[in-house]
Amino acid sequence: MGKPGGGGSSSLPLSLLPLALPILAEQILRSLMGTVNTLMLSRYSDGAVAAVGVSNQVMNVVIIAATMLASGTAVVINQNLGAKREAEAAAVAASSISISACTGLFFSLALLLLAEPIIAGMGLEAALRPDAVVYLRIVGCSCVIQFLSTMLATHFRCRGDAKKPMFVILFTNIVNLGGCWVVVFRPFETPLYGVAGVAAVRLASELLGLAFSITLYIGAGWLGDRKALLHPRAEHLKTILRLGFFSGAEGISFTMAQLVTTGFLTAFGAVALSAKVYVQTVSNYTYLAGLAVGQASQIIAGHMLGAGMLDEAYRFIKRSWLYILGCNLVFSTAVFLLSDSIIGLFSGTPEVLELAGKLLLIDILICAGRSLNHSYNYGLRSAGYVVKPMIVANSSIWLVSVGMGYLLAVPLGLGIFGIWLAQMLDEWVRGGFAAFFWLTKRWKQSLIV
Repeated sequence: MGKPGGGGSSSLPLSLLPLALPILAEQILRSLMGTVNTLMLSRYSDGAVAAVGVSNQVMNVVIIAATMLASGTAVVINQNLGAKREAEAAAVAASSISISACTGLFFSLALLLLAEPIIAGMGLEAALRPDAVVYLRIVGCSCVIQFLSTMLATHFRCRGDAKKPMFVILFTNIVNLGGCWVVVFRPFETPLYGVAGVAAVRLASELLGLAFSITLYIGAGWLGDRKALLHPRAEHLKTILRLGFFSGAEGISFTMAQLVTTGFLTAFGAVALSAKVYVQTVSNYTYLAGLAVGQASQIIAGHMLGAGMLDEAYRFIKRSWLYILGCNLVFSTAVFLLSDSIIGLFSGTPEVLELAGKLLLIDILICAGRSLNHSYNYGLRSAGYVVKPMIVANSSIWLVSVGMGYLLAVPLGLGIFGIWLAQMLDEWVRGGFAAFFWLTKRWKQSLIV
């Protein structure tokens, strides 16, 4: 995975492996923060883990929304940089920062005020709700931080500098790990305790990480058109929101579907709910390498398309799928084979361990289908071809993942296995259509630059 290769791609300043590796490290570190919190809270009880797991699914909606704006911004910046339109790329970046700050502030206020009815609406057991509400309110205040951090990291990656976001999340993880250790193991007395303490530590670590990111960003001299920070251009706002909405609507639906299917599981007891949280925490790592290759491929393909190298971009995305498929199969199989040891870090309950092992077997097939989405769908986004893939993806998520998941889980009595089987089929349906759209070159009509 060196240079993209082919045709005139030798002139491209970016190559896949040096870009993908820091992105992979960043993704691992980002997932590690949630894993550390889950692991620390498992020292209290499985109930605390279940409560925080449900709250984190709400936060996932926020993260996806932040990614939506960043995705729309990345399409425009990458193509402008590929076309050597540096001033326009800088102006788009400045406008996107202003948009992210306003949107993140809205989400922070919404979760602060509405945490209790949101948790109640998810059907969580009454005994677990207080912890879930406290965690969601505290961590929800970090929404504006999440939006700005995600956007700044995207700007760095668009310019081929994926190392700085990696260093930022490494710093954030160190602060989070140290703080959680103090809260749980209490080497000295602190006013922070339990779920609320872990949530407060995460909020503080995210804030310090953002300050570090801003410092690096200003030092790189990429602030660009400062006037656009206060007065974002209307054309930038329209393009970013349009591309961001259609690029991220799939992620929003996927995350909302996870909330709905979690509601199905509340009837099956705390064992099923805890197993779901643990398996999702662990399985997040199985596709991170493929995801990193997919994100790096999107950046490189966007630069290629902006430079007019359409055929090279077409072949490059096809090759990237093979890399992503290989990564996903290797890591998902390894996690399945080591499932007892890995899940055992979180819980010693035999029922949870047995259930988690079976789910991780199904996860191998889920990751194989996900490789199509992380290659061809990311290629479509690099071209700005996002409307039809969004319609197909949302239809599949709600009809297959949720609809079929309910039928298999509840009326047919398969429980959590029914939900996992429906998710597997959904990944293959969405990925198959994404591959079809890319291979038939429907995306050529959507290029921005």
